[in-house]
Formats: sequence, structure tokens, C-alpha cells
Amino acid sequence: MKKLYLLLIFLFIVFGLSASGNAAPIYNQSTGHMYDIVFGDWVTAENNAITLGGHLVTINDQAEQDWLIDTFGSNTFYWIGLNDIVSDNHYEWTSGEPVTFTNWEREDDHNSDKFDWISMNYGGAGKWNYFCLNCASFGIAEWQTNSVPEPATLILMGAGLTALAVWRTRPGLKSE
Repeated sequence: MKKLYLLLIFLFIVFGLSASGNAAPIYNQSTGHMYDIVFGDWVTAENNAITLGGHLVTINDQAEQDWLIDTFGSNTFYWIGLNDIVSDNHYEWTSGEPVTFTNWEREDDHNSDKFDWISMNYGGAGKWNYFCLNCASFGIAEWQTNSVPEPATLILMGAGLTALAVWRTRPGLKSE
């Protein structure tokens, strides 16, 4: 029994401390996508989003913008996938989707030759503005759902079933 407890503690430490986000990903029923917070400057946050199977968030309409504010709040600057890295003042989403919606802080003030990266909640709830590369520490990742469980889920489930089997076959256990 002591070995079982040690195994469970070990699994808790391994899987508990290896989480890349601060909470479980959140599903948006309207878009059919998953969202989570990723950490780092814009480049690091985008790479972390790619690791999750997506990109920094692509905001397609006001409904999605409102959902992001309701879900993640408006008090933190979050990186979004919009940028003009390739060509100044020509904005693109990292997902490759077309830019069909914008929510600039001021429509006449989003042309910057200094910064290529866009954050949300700059100048108001959900408002967008260019931001220096190291000025924000969080981004919002977005990816399509996947019905196949991630490997860590399968490993954890297998470990739990193995522990249950070991516990049930221990000596001295009476069957009914």
C-alpha cells in the first residue's frame, strides 16, 4: 500500500508541475476552439501557442472579442496574433486568417514603425494597440479542438487503472 501512495504522489508531482498554463483550457462554443493563457514576450507566447497546436488568438468579430474579455478579463495586457512583422502597417494574423475585424484603441493611431506586435486591453477593455516586444508577459492561445486525448491524459489514466488493478489483487482481499 505504501508503494501505491508513493506512486500516486510521484504522478501528482510529475503531471501537476508540468502544466504549461495556469488553468485548464477553455472551450468557446461559438467558435469551436480552445483558448488558454500562454506566457512570454510576443515571440515566446506565439511559440508556446504553437506548442499547444494553434497560434496567438485570431479575433474574427465583436462577439469573440466580448467573449475574450468576459473570459480572460480586461485588466491584463494580452498578446494577440495580429502583427505587422512582414511589412510595416500591413497587419496579418499568425493563423493566416484574413483580417476581417479590428478593435483599435484609436482608429487613426495604429501605424507604428517602432513596434510590430499587438496587445489587447491597451487603452480600454478589449482595445488593441501596438506594444513593445517585452512589455507584456501573457498571450491568449487559440487552437481547434481535438477529439484524441493528449498523451499525458492517456498515461495518467493508465497509471490510475494499473494502481486500481494492483490494489484489487493484493493478498488478503476477500471477494464477495
